[in-house]
This record gives sequence, structure tokens and C-alpha cells, in this order.
Amino acid sequence: MFEPNPLPNPNHSPRTPTAALDAIEEPLPRGLLPVPEFDERRLQLQLEDVPGVSSQADRRGTRGKLVAGVRGLKQAVRGDSSFYAHIYRGVLIVIIAGLLQVNLWGWCLLILGGSLVLLAELCHSAVDTLARAIGDPDEPRLTIAREIAAAGVLVVAFTSGAITAVVLTTKLAELFGWWG
Repeated sequence: MFEPNPLPNPNHSPRTPTAALDAIEEPLPRGLLPVPEFDERRLQLQLEDVPGVSSQADRRGTRGKLVAGVRGLKQAVRGDSSFYAHIYRGVLIVIIAGLLQVNLWGWCLLILGGSLVLLAELCHSAVDTLARAIGDPDEPRLTIAREIAAAGVLVVAFTSGAITAVVLTTKLAELFGWWG
């Protein structure tokens, strides 16, 4: 069982759930969660139980989520030119795979690799958009977050490139009779 620290911290003023509710000028709209406060001195989030707020923030139906997803995809593609480069490479890979008549497993691997690249690029765009919305995107902590997201795209792109090279090279070698 968890026991609270018996010694009070002089640098931290105790806050009760009612004090947190008093600090809110107007009620939260349905479905929105409060953002926890960050204590810079202790480098910890101050999480409090606020009654009346559900952890289920998104109450849209399937159609609403689908529309939001398509809208987000459209905003991401319009906002970042690297999507065009990935789509261009993907179209070239599809054309080459079609000409080489890649088998079903090869197509599955190529589609999976391409989808993961687009997913990583979407995550990178989301982190970049949040960093710009929060404040100065050149602030060191936000720069680190943006660079980590870019590293995720890099890892997935290299992995997808390796998968593509293996699938297409194997099929090319089979067509030319390089391997018995």
C-alpha cells in the first residue's frame, strides 16, 4: 500500500481538488481534459483528481473520426513537402514491382513498408505542428522532440528501403536466373 510522505515540502503549496476547480473560471466543454500543471522546481507534473471530467475525451462516432483523419491527412500533406517525395518514390516502386510481377508476399511487404513511412511522416508532422503551436520551435526541448521525430522517419525510411531492395532484387535475380 502506498503511504504519503509524512514530511511536508516547504516549496510546494498543497492543492486540493476543490482548489483546482476554483481556479477554472468557466466549466470545461464536454470531452476536454484539463492540462496538468508542470512544477519547474521539482520537474514533476502536478496531477490532481478533478471530479466531473471523464478520461474519454473523444466522443465522436466512426464517421466523425474518419472525417477528422482525412482532414488531418490533407493538412499534413499540404504542410510538408516530404510527403510528395515519399509518394513519388512509392509510385516508382509500385510501377517497378508491377513490371517485375512481384508475388503476393512481396506486395504485402512493399505496402507495409510504404505505409510505415507515411505513418512516421505523419507523426513527425504532428510533433512539428505541436512544437510550433506551443511556442518557439527553436527552444532546446522542442528542438530535441522535433529531431527525435525526424529520427523516427529516418529509421523507418531506411528500413523500408532495405525491404524494397530485398523484394525487388530477389524478383530481378529470379527473372535473370542469377540464383539457381
